[in-house]
Amino acid sequence: MAADPEPLFPEDGDRALTAFRWSTYDVPFWARQNSKDGRWNYGGQDSTQYWSLTPEASWAELIRHENLKTEEELDLVRMPFWIAQIPSSGLLDLRYADEREAHEITEDHLISDDWAACQALAASLRRAGNRGVIAPSAALPERASITVFGPRRAIDWTSRPTLASTIPATRAALGRPPEGLLSHVRHRGRPGPLGERLF
Repeated sequence: MAADPEPLFPEDGDRALTAFRWSTYDVPFWARQNSKDGRWNYGGQDSTQYWSLTPEASWAELIRHENLKTEEELDLVRMPFWIAQIPSSGLLDLRYADEREAHEITEDHLISDDWAACQALAASLRRAGNRGVIAPSAALPERASITVFGPRRAIDWTSRPTLASTIPATRAALGRPPEGLLSHVRHRGRPGPLGERLF
């Protein structure tokens, strides 16, 4: 029996979220399986796309991921920086206490160095048909990250998506994280400054 056709997109009442990410690849999305564990995926699982809802959160994730500790190290960074319009439909927003309580996950789980609770919830959400989650950034908890489940493909920034797998995106810059951000980043293995939640 033939597979169901891919749904039209965006859905009625859907709104696009402006999202940001750095990428070492020449494209911001991928369709292959993730080879390694991530906060919201197991290794070998379906594609998982990690983005942030502010530029500084995306740069903070780079600083945390690469364990950069000084401005001199940041001076050496020349990273492609992308912007996309990600539809909000089907995303579980874990910035809200009632959603966290309903899914038995805490704020601490969402930014912990131990990914087990997030990975287990993500597996459950995938089975239920959710398209992804919005949650505090582990690197900059006063800002938010967006994680999209499943393969996606970038289309021209000015194009209107007609398939669920296509998202308007463009490369916005090639450069380094902004000065002054480093002192606000939560590196792995230490709590770091949490600040006021402003997402």
